[in-house]
Amino acid sequence: MKRRSFLGVLTALPANAARAQKVPRVGFLVSGDPEPSWSLFRNAMADLGYVEDRTVAFDYRAAGVNNAGLDGLAAALVSQRIDVIVAVLSQAIDAVRRATTTVPIVFFGAAPEIGGIGNIARPEGNVTGVFSPSSALAGKGLQLFKEIRPATSAIGLLLNEADPFHVPLRRDVEAVGRAEGLATPVALIRSLQALEEAFATMKAQGVDAVLVQPSLGFDIGAALQLKHRLPAFSFRREFADAGGLFSYGANQADNMRQVADYVGRILKGARPSDLPVQQASRFELVVNLRSARALGIDLPPILLARCDEVIE
Repeated sequence: MKRRSFLGVLTALPANAARAQKVPRVGFLVSGDPEPSWSLFRNAMADLGYVEDRTVAFDYRAAGVNNAGLDGLAAALVSQRIDVIVAVLSQAIDAVRRATTTVPIVFFGAAPEIGGIGNIARPEGNVTGVFSPSSALAGKGLQLFKEIRPATSAIGLLLNEADPFHVPLRRDVEAVGRAEGLATPVALIRSLQALEEAFATMKAQGVDAVLVQPSLGFDIGAALQLKHRLPAFSFRREFADAGGLFSYGANQADNMRQVADYVGRILKGARPSDLPVQQASRFELVVNLRSARALGIDLPPILLARCDEVIE
């Protein structure tokens, strides 16, 4: 009996050890600037009780502002037998959707139609996630700048031609421009050099400010604003953090908490079709007072009083 019991223990050990060593793998692919999304997501997973390299393993890939090789990065994630992939921003979402129709995908950053979602309540296929009404928020940005400078007559739109989100973004912002009586000249950007040229052109055309699509990069847009003395704003707070005049958009920490919650549910057995696509619900206005001073802009006290954060 003792010998049989001992052999039974030996037989059970390999299976138990294998189960103990099975750590779920989460892929993370981001287009454009990776921070703070990457850090916020990892923090949110930790808040849910996941310990990196013990109870979850992350496979992180970032294409950078130029978004080079996104399809290859997405294919590499799929080849690693990932349990769920997080895709952040439109180009990363597109790349991951092309790479797999079976691995669960949780996205953030795209309008539902760009994320390939036809039914928000019951997503089809392997994709669900969280989206921000960014095109509407960008339109609100035009109205906010008009509060800062009531005589504003033209705001340029600097859009990333390679990012499919530029299409609904342009449509919605131009509609706000028409309603506000603003001209909204458009520059479709294909490279960082073209971005600088666009700033110079917009300045020469006499526009009062420019809206910069986030996937063009935060630091470069903020720096060009000061170089050309042309106020610039966006709908991601990282732009204001980098030195842009202001941002009005969804709260990124809250967005990543929602994404992490869905990842956790999928790791516990939920299917993407069980998880309705969520819309971001917390928004913030962040103003960079240092940049305003450098640009010679006096911000109205009533606007400053409405800010969620003022960077001094």
